Amino acid sequence: MTPATGAAQSCATGLVCHRCGVDLPLTDVEAFCPECGKCLDIAYDYERAKQSLREWPLDDRPANIWRLAELLPITGEDAKARVGRFSGFTPLIQADRLGAELGLGNLYVKDDSTSRPSLSYKDRVVSTAVARLLELGDEEIGCVSTGNVGTAVASIAAKAGVTPFVFYPNRLEPAKAKACRALGARVCQVAGNYDEANRECRKLAQESGLQFANITLRPFYAEGAKTMAFEIVEQLGWRAPDHIVSATAGGTLSSRLHKGLIELETVGLARTSEAKMHIAQPAGCSPIASAIEAGDEEIHPCSPETVAHSLAIGTPGDGYLVIDAVRSRGGTATSVSDEEIFAGIDLLAATEGILTEPAGGTTVAVLRKLAEAGKIDRDATVVAIITGNGYKTLDDHPEKPWPSMVECDVDAMMSVLDEFRSAAAAEKLPL
Repeated sequence: MTPATGAAQSCATGLVCHRCGVDLPLTDVEAFCPECGKCLDIAYDYERAKQSLREWPLDDRPANIWRLAELLPITGEDAKARVGRFSGFTPLIQADRLGAELGLGNLYVKDDSTSRPSLSYKDRVVSTAVARLLELGDEEIGCVSTGNVGTAVASIAAKAGVTPFVFYPNRLEPAKAKACRALGARVCQVAGNYDEANRECRKLAQESGLQFANITLRPFYAEGAKTMAFEIVEQLGWRAPDHIVSATAGGTLSSRLHKGLIELETVGLARTSEAKMHIAQPAGCSPIASAIEAGDEEIHPCSPETVAHSLAIGTPGDGYLVIDAVRSRGGTATSVSDEEIFAGIDLLAATEGILTEPAGGTTVAVLRKLAEAGKIDRDATVVAIITGNGYKTLDDHPEKPWPSMVECDVDAMMSVLDEFRSAAAAEKLPL
């Protein structure tokens, strides 16, 4: 008899500290290690997960973030039914035109700019955080956000029936803040950068009892990022790519991509140990990339100064995990200027028809540098991760000059069309 869809259960066993190894019960509401202050992680019974994967065929499972339920920390079926059912399984697109421009013959784009409901990869992490909130029986959720976490919290909280509160640092992206308000969130802008706002929101969480998706619920929040690794490998026919290139800010995505790849091999779904990870950061906020390039073990905080607001985190909480992930996988870390970031946005749009935000432009710009430097072989399988949608950030994009107003007359319009054709021919990219 075929088992019912969604019958697989979480194999999470508890909370564990990355740095000092302290173990805590899964029922504890803790985000940071009580001994050393580092972020807590979720531990799993991988032998039980293997058995469950044999019992419940993947063909009978939902194509959403709960597909590999054994490797996620949410146990409540009601919580999973209320959030995340439509998140995940974003397209893995063979980017042949972008690849031709970069000299890469087997390039893919993992396009989370199409993610549901809020058009960024943050739908994954916020879904697991809100699911945990529902398990706890709480009805309010907060977040501190440079943009995409806020829109994800507002969207997912609305569907879950809980009240969202969004705290933005001083350089918020207006379209994202407006979206949060339209979705029913209470939005507060604070006079400080992300790191300063994050510090004060930690205090606010303690004093108010408000659960924050990316602070008090962080161990559960972070696990949602692994689902991208699970999907990439499955979408490639249970083969890991040779290279993964991703932008990083606080380090959640990059570090959990690494963890997700390890887990897939641990439970016997794919060989993933050879996959290299490369991280991309803007030059105006590159504390992780700088540490890796300098051979340092610790992150040196910086004051962000970049158009890539979603990457403007000068004190990345999971930075030390990213350093380990990149070095253990033989990858690299590279930073790019704001001008290169916008060029990356334009290149992806012109070749693949995908409009991304500056974080995605950072990924494409670094991918270009790696290809030009010969650090990625032409025939290697490469996945570039696009984390957010560019329609949210058009206010920051440099405006191109508009043509002068012309008469509503066929001859005048033909003259403009001829100019457009000439310009297009000069800029034409390879097919």
